Order: sequence, then structure tokens, then C-alpha cells
Amino acid sequence: MHEITIEWPAEANEQGRPMRWFGSWLVGGKGGEGRWFYSGTGGGAESYVVPAEATGVRIRRWPSDGLDAEYADILNVPPAMRVSADALDFDVRQPFSLLPEEFH
Repeated sequence: MHEITIEWPAEANEQGRPMRWFGSWLVGGKGGEGRWFYSGTGGGAESYVVPAEATGVRIRRWPSDGLDAEYADILNVPPAMRVSADALDFDVRQPFSLLPEEFH
């Protein structure tokens, strides 16, 4: 059984309000999203059992009110993993991005 522990930091967004975080499972080989497992403003770490159908994890954050979320994917989760959401690289083109190359 695989398990991932995610540290959800309590950070402020650009407007000084708590940043919103969202976690969901990736399923299949095309970046499809499955069930979500976290929605909140952080401030702790939580562990999640990785479902058998999951091929990865998608973490979203909203650094600015009124704009779309940024996201980072974690693929091929090992049997035991610990990650801090704020350590993920939200500025790099993600494997399943639908945006044209010039937008990255």
C-alpha cells in the first residue's frame, strides 16, 4: 500500500489572505483527474493512502485572488513519500499541460 504525506503550508497569497490549496489524484496515462483529497488553507501535514488506480498527484494553489490556480504534478508516487507543497515547482511546464509552448 502506497502512502503520501503532504505538508500544506500556511502561506499568504498576493492579497495577504490565506493561500488556498487543493489536492487530487491523477488517473490514467493522459493526466485525467480522479477524486480530490484536500481542499484548504494549509497549516499542517496529512497522510493519504494512494488509490490503486492513481498514477500521480496534482497539487493546486491560488497565489492570487481572482486568477486561475497554478498546479504541479507528482507522477509515479513511491511506496512512502513525504513532500512539502511549497517545495514543488509551479513555474515549470507540467507533463499534461494543454497550453501552447509559448505560454510556459
